[in-house]
Amino acid sequence: MRALLAVSTADRISHTAIVLAGALCGILVFFVAIPLALSSPYPSPKDGEWIIHRSSLHVASAFSLPFAADLPSGLEHHASGIASSGISWSLVSLPVYEGAASLFVPAETTEPEVTSSIVTYSIASASSTEVKLDPTPAPAKTVKPEKRTAGTLQEVDAYLWEVYQRAPIKKDGAGDFTWKDPAAAKRFGLPMPAYVIGGMDPDFREQLYHAGRAMDEAGIRWSMLSAFRDDYRQSIAAGIKAASSNSLHGGKARTGGYGHGQAVDITTAEGDDGTVWRWIDRNGAKYGLYRPMPGYDPAHVQPRENWHKLAANFRATRVRLAEEQNAAGTKTAAAAPGPRQEAKAQ
Repeated sequence: MRALLAVSTADRISHTAIVLAGALCGILVFFVAIPLALSSPYPSPKDGEWIIHRSSLHVASAFSLPFAADLPSGLEHHASGIASSGISWSLVSLPVYEGAASLFVPAETTEPEVTSSIVTYSIASASSTEVKLDPTPAPAKTVKPEKRTAGTLQEVDAYLWEVYQRAPIKKDGAGDFTWKDPAAAKRFGLPMPAYVIGGMDPDFREQLYHAGRAMDEAGIRWSMLSAFRDDYRQSIAAGIKAASSNSLHGGKARTGGYGHGQAVDITTAEGDDGTVWRWIDRNGAKYGLYRPMPGYDPAHVQPRENWHKLAANFRATRVRLAEEQNAAGTKTAAAAPGPRQEAKAQ
C-alpha cells in the first residue's frame, strides 16, 4: 500500500513539473520571443530619422551623385515627393530620362597635376576608363654641380694616393706582397684608392699630407708599402705583425675598422729606405708622427699623443691658405684687361 502511495505521489510531482515548465516556455515564447521577432531594429518612418537630407560635407569619390536641387524639373519633382513621404529606403534606382548622363561628372579632386591625363566616361554612357599618356615628356631637372670648397680632404686623398703609387712593387724582407692590397680591396668591395687611403683616419691622413709635402720639398721621394689594412688584410700579412683585429693599420677591435686606420709602412720610391726613416726620426715630432719600433719594424709609422688636436691645426692652416689663394686668383682675374681694353692700348 505504501509503495503505491509513493508511486502516485512521484507521478503527481513529475506531472506538475512538466506543466510548470510548459507554462514558462509558453510565456517566454508569447511575451518575449514573438515580440522580438516582429520588432524592427530601425526606427519607424514617422520618427523622421531615416529621411535623407543633403549634407554639407562632400565625400571624395569617383562620381558625385545629384540631389534634388541639382536635378532637372521632372526628376526634381519625383525626388521631392519621395523625401516628403519620409520613406527614402525604398529608393533603389533613379528613373532613366534624357540627359541623365550629364548628371554624373567626375568629382573634383585636389590631387597634384601629373603629366598624364585620365578621361573617365559617365556611368550612363560607358563603364570603362581610358588612359591617355601625354606624349611630351616632363622637363628634366637640372642638377647644379657641387661646388668644391677650398681645402677639402679630396686634395689630401689625391696626394696620398699618388704617393702610394710611386712604388708600384710592394716588397720587404718577407717577400713581394704587391697582390695583397688589391685582393683585400676587392674582398672589401672598394676600389684601391678608397680602400688603402680612405680607410685611414682623416686626422692621420692630414698628418701624413703635411709631413709628406715637407719630405717632397726636402727632395725625398717617399712612398708607402702599406696603409689601411682590415682584419682580412692583416691576417694574410707576413713577418712581424699584430693579431688580425689588433692592428693599428685598421684592426676592428683596436681602432674601429675602416676609416680609423692609424698606421702606415713607409719606404722610398728611389734610393735607400733609411733616408725617409731618418727624416721621420728628426722631424716627425713636428707633425705628430714617430717610429715606435725602429729595430724590428723600421717602416712602421704611427701618430703621437694629442695628434687629433695637431691635425685640426694643420687642417685649419691648409684651408686658410687655399682660400687665400682662391681669393688672390679671383682678384687677378678681375684686374686683367679685357680684349677691348687691349685693343685700345694698341
